[in-house]
Amino acid sequence: MMQMPRISLKRPLVATLFAGLMLALITALASASERDLPIRIQSDSAELDDQRGVSVYRGNVEVTQGDLVIHADTLTVHSPSRVLQRMEAEGNLARLRTLTEDGREVRAEARHMEYLAAERRMVLTRDARIWQAQDEFRGARIVYDMDRETLDAASGDSGRVEVILTPAENTRGGGSGSSQ
Repeated sequence: MMQMPRISLKRPLVATLFAGLMLALITALASASERDLPIRIQSDSAELDDQRGVSVYRGNVEVTQGDLVIHADTLTVHSPSRVLQRMEAEGNLARLRTLTEDGREVRAEARHMEYLAAERRMVLTRDARIWQAQDEFRGARIVYDMDRETLDAASGDSGRVEVILTPAENTRGGGSGSSQ
């Protein structure tokens, strides 16, 4: 079994930028005001098995709930007794877009996205990527535990997890940000 490295957040700048990016995504996903809004699912076709509590949506799937939008080729919703247990979005690249409470856009994509409701975990696998503005996090598998506020990332064939952090613009001295 592949050991998933835990991201070290001991360096203050990395910790601050990375925590901001992840917190923005998870805050947007877990926002209490958003959770109470209706979920709208549109697709080319839908199958519902009410006895098993499973519904499958195929073809140009779009899920919206407030500012949250997910696009996928296939969406499977597991909700026995109409209680959400798990949602899985799959596609060439399943895509998620949302806004933070202060209006900043956060995006994520992966070939497979899974939200585990009871565990409050989001799992992105196969070409997983999360980004906000110029800051980005990539790996073969990214798991975020919303309650513990921890992120585990695993590398794929490249053997590496990649984090791209762009420093904030230098506004001291009224400069334009360019160096001479």
